[in-house]
Amino acid sequence: MSVLSSEVEDLIESGEFALLDLIRFDLPGKTVGYHRGGRKFTYNGLLYLPNRYLQPGDLVSAVGVAVTTRTIIFSNIPVTDPEDAVARIEEFNYQNTPAIITSLAGEPGSSNVVGVLVSTIYEIDQVRYNEGAVSGSERTLTMMIDLQPPGRSARGPTGVKRSQAEQQFDNDPADTGLEHVATNATIPEEWGQVSR
Repeated sequence: MSVLSSEVEDLIESGEFALLDLIRFDLPGKTVGYHRGGRKFTYNGLLYLPNRYLQPGDLVSAVGVAVTTRTIIFSNIPVTDPEDAVARIEEFNYQNTPAIITSLAGEPGSSNVVGVLVSTIYEIDQVRYNEGAVSGSERTLTMMIDLQPPGRSARGPTGVKRSQAEQQFDNDPADTGLEHVATNATIPEEWGQVSR
């Protein structure tokens, strides 16, 4: 069973369609959208800004308790547009705010959107800057935004025993796996010469 609309399915079956990647950030007090095109684009009432969203990014997953991370790349070239929230992202409390990446299918050679191909919800984990020397005083001004699935535990490994509540938050609310686990023993750390 397909979850695509019949219009999108027909467009895909025709073998020719345009693809438009959008990203929307719901920052505290500001919703802003970006796309990979060259001019402003309005979709579902939100104006998507051009020329900043460079790459939809890589998806890195791991086994164990590691969280799958998607890193998207933005231009960090300074702009004067007050609506460009990513240009001043450090002014916002961006940690764990929603980010929605959507791929739209459209008619080729036009601005007509037929429907949504895929849409994925993430949360912002961190923002990193790549400022490396290229030649002399030139620098590469890009910004990497690490996204992670919503609902993941927003903390790294602590090295201590997890509580029942943490286990239930990260897994299943009915998980009782740590109910009868003993407390870790404490081993005093001794420095210098120890006489026994």
